[in-house]
Amino acid sequence: MGSLKRKMRRKKLKQAKKELQKKVAMFGELGDECLVCTKPFNKKSKQMVQEWFVAVRPEENKVNLYCPQCWSNALDIIDDFKKHMEMKNDN
Repeated sequence: MGSLKRKMRRKKLKQAKKELQKKVAMFGELGDECLVCTKPFNKKSKQMVQEWFVAVRPEENKVNLYCPQCWSNALDIIDDFKKHMEMKNDN
């Protein structure tokens, strides 16, 4: 029974490595500007790399890049929409 557990664990680990390789390979698709406002993105800037947001859509084979301001605006819009829907459902 122990070898079956090891075999399953190795298979799971191998599958996780494949998924990680796919995601890392998709970062080659990373753009040079914000998807929304086209603000330039410097891949060599440590500060920009830490502050900007990346949305990976593996099913569409897309990597979207957003500046902090556009990301914040999008989150605000989503929150407003949720509040609006909750108010609509309450009535």
